[in-house]
Amino acid sequence: MSNAADIQSVHRAIADLRRGSPVLLCANSGYTGLIRAAEQVSTDGLAALARQSSSAPYLLISVQRAKAVGFRPKASAVACSIILPERLQPEDILGLIGDLPLKTDISGLNVLPEDDTSMACLALMVMRMARLMPAALAAHMSFTDDRALQRWAQDRGVLVLDEDKIRSFEAHSANLLREAARARLPLEDAENAEIAIFRPLDGGTEHFALLIHPADGTGMTTPPLVRIHSQCITGDLLGSLKCDCGTQLRSAIRQMAESGGGILIYLAQEGRDIGLVNKLRAYSLQDTGLDTVDANHALGFETDHRYFLPAAVMLHQLGHGAIRLMTNNPDKIEQVRSSGVEVVERIPLMAGRNPHNDAYLDTKKNRTGHLID
Repeated sequence: MSNAADIQSVHRAIADLRRGSPVLLCANSGYTGLIRAAEQVSTDGLAALARQSSSAPYLLISVQRAKAVGFRPKASAVACSIILPERLQPEDILGLIGDLPLKTDISGLNVLPEDDTSMACLALMVMRMARLMPAALAAHMSFTDDRALQRWAQDRGVLVLDEDKIRSFEAHSANLLREAARARLPLEDAENAEIAIFRPLDGGTEHFALLIHPADGTGMTTPPLVRIHSQCITGDLLGSLKCDCGTQLRSAIRQMAESGGGILIYLAQEGRDIGLVNKLRAYSLQDTGLDTVDANHALGFETDHRYFLPAAVMLHQLGHGAIRLMTNNPDKIEQVRSSGVEVVERIPLMAGRNPHNDAYLDTKKNRTGHLID
């Protein structure tokens, strides 16, 4: 991402979509489309899309969501588009992206496969970044040249966002993380601790590190024991028994305090990085009998959207290029290694099994490859 204006444009797109405004997406393939967040659908919004564009509005959804509601997309598809007939009302569209069991009549609806170069993939990527449902309302736009496109957008106050800005945004933002503040923070299980908070220079999401020092005042063991923990408000803060997150968090802090210190990296990526609202939607689906993987897929998400480059950047800034990683997740190990931090040892972290999360932990073991005995 070349300059501050590029970064700001992605932040603005996220804000615009969250408040129901349209954004003009330009794919490298030359395709241009006007998109809105599908979960913000309204009669007026649909009419505006049709009025402003050169096509009827259509719905973009993920392959996972298409399968969940009964469509059979081609095996090569990485996203799907659905032309919206006039008979479909906003409540029908909301049903297509959120209801299970499905209440909307899908007979007669045509699902078109989209590949990874399509605008559909970009639209769903931006929706996920905005922590919205991975579904977009879209309409095709035709312009004679770039000047006509820019003039149209400027006259209507619509942001123009191109593919390269979208695809590079998360990595660029991670590499802009800088330590912003540090303070002593005595903890219940680790009295000799500090907290360091990291803020990206683009003003994006903040993450923090807990530096757990040995109680006897000696230096932290190197390579340090590290836990990379993704935010879980329900587990970490409220003590939810549906997962093992809160128990893992506190157990990791205790183990570090008792064994030469360590670093706990706390990443703000709630619900495997789909956001708190969508995590609670997934919880509702789990109450109907779906496991945690199928619930995410039913909403249109991948199994896991977490991204561990921010943790690697923070560790390097704290002076550690090699660590002993406390985790049961092989994917986390691979992501950390590919981000330039050597994992010299994996330390298992077994804590928090209870009758409410037995099935959840079994799913992690059997479907996402977690190393749980």
